[in-house]
Amino acid sequence: MSYKIKLPSEPSPVAVSGVEPACLVAAFYKFVAIDDTTALRDDLRKFCAARPIKGTILVAHEGINATVSGVESDVRALIEILNADPRFSNLAVKFSVAGSHPFRRLKVKIKREIVTLGLEETRLSAPTAHAVEPEDWNALISDPDVLVVDTRNDYEVEVGTFEGACNPRTRAFREFPDFVARQLVDNRQKKIAMFCTGGIRCEKASAYLKSEGFENVYQLSGGILRYLERVAPTDSMWRGECFVFDERVALEHGVRQGHHGLCQRCGHPVMLRDEERDAMLCASCRDDSATPSVAT
Repeated sequence: MSYKIKLPSEPSPVAVSGVEPACLVAAFYKFVAIDDTTALRDDLRKFCAARPIKGTILVAHEGINATVSGVESDVRALIEILNADPRFSNLAVKFSVAGSHPFRRLKVKIKREIVTLGLEETRLSAPTAHAVEPEDWNALISDPDVLVVDTRNDYEVEVGTFEGACNPRTRAFREFPDFVARQLVDNRQKKIAMFCTGGIRCEKASAYLKSEGFENVYQLSGGILRYLERVAPTDSMWRGECFVFDERVALEHGVRQGHHGLCQRCGHPVMLRDEERDAMLCASCRDDSATPSVAT
């Protein structure tokens, strides 16, 4: 496929607290059939490499999944060329800002799945969950008859989650089917409300639940990021910050930079404290440091 690249003449500014961003960050995905993944990868790599666009773009036969950052005009030009392709004409993009590139380099890769569940039979051709807009999410998860499930990994949940949500305690998304078998299999008739960072894991998770006979499945449209963008802190049922897979580590309401870093030893997310910035360690690594070694 050949792209016709046309830079927008007047890119629309993204205003967050009235501050002009140094970097625009765009997160997007779409489940759609892609026959020639190599051509799409090469086209996107060529376009991004010609500009200071960094981040990760995953391409598979089932679709595309990406988070990229760069100068606003460049990032919007990338979205524009994708929208010009009929396969991505209605691409939903979530924007945020960063003071500098939250990625160190550009990676454009072909994968078997754009989000790894590890089950070949789970396809997105069938209808998935009922999409719930952020403005309606609080009412849904406040219903005592609704089981709220966080589909993210355990270390992400520790940084922040919705009030009353169930933590599956998975280390990777491919463990989600095991969680279903352990804790959800007897709740096929119950209303289940799921959420994740941007929505992509819920798409796969809801398709899997549907294939297992679950009927009343709901998901937060646009994920946590859209919720933090649209819902005011005073009305929010979100507690903490939202972990993201880039150097910002976590975002707070208004999709602004949060207050987390990564442990210098194990890479686990940890809340930043001024007195510990020079030796940032998670609780587990701090405990290990405090434990005296025993000579043998």
